[in-house]
Amino acid sequence: MSHLTGEQRYTISAMFAQNHKQNQIAIAIGKDKSVVSREIKRNSDQRNGIYKSDLANRKYKQRQEQKNRSIVFTTTIKSM
Repeated sequence: MSHLTGEQRYTISAMFAQNHKQNQIAIAIGKDKSVVSREIKRNSDQRNGIYKSDLANRKYKQRQEQKNRSIVFTTTIKSM
C-alpha cells in the first residue's frame, strides 16, 4: 500500500476542477479509481465540497500525526 504524493494530489485537484471523470484521473496518476474516489470524499472542503491539493495534504499530515503509535518497551524499561 502506497500513499498518494503531493504531486498526485495536485493532479487530482487540477483534473477534478476541469470536470474530468474519476477513472480518467485514476489512469493519469496510476492508481485505482476507488483511491481517487476516497481521496476526494475524505479530503474535500466540508463547507463547499471543493477538492484542493494543499488542503488535502494538510488533512493527510494531520491524520498521520494523530494516528496511534505502537509503543515498544525494551526489557530494561519493562523491569523498572
